[in-house]
Amino acid sequence: MGSLAPVKDVMNIIDSCTNEGQLKTCEELKRVYSRMAKSMGVVNSEDLENALEIKIQEKREELTYAETFMQ
Repeated sequence: MGSLAPVKDVMNIIDSCTNEGQLKTCEELKRVYSRMAKSMGVVNSEDLENALEIKIQEKREELTYAETFMQ
């Protein structure tokens, strides 16, 4: 069985998003990554999914503030 990419790498992908479309893709990445973690026996997969959701929401807020500032 394969190995799971480090959470840090997933966080970096989320952090590199520059628009809402990319964040929507990261939502799917979050779901798939969490499912894979759970299937590989990661004990706190729900906490992992919550942490990734928080990161996505933080990035969404950052993009919203940047867009507001640019107007």
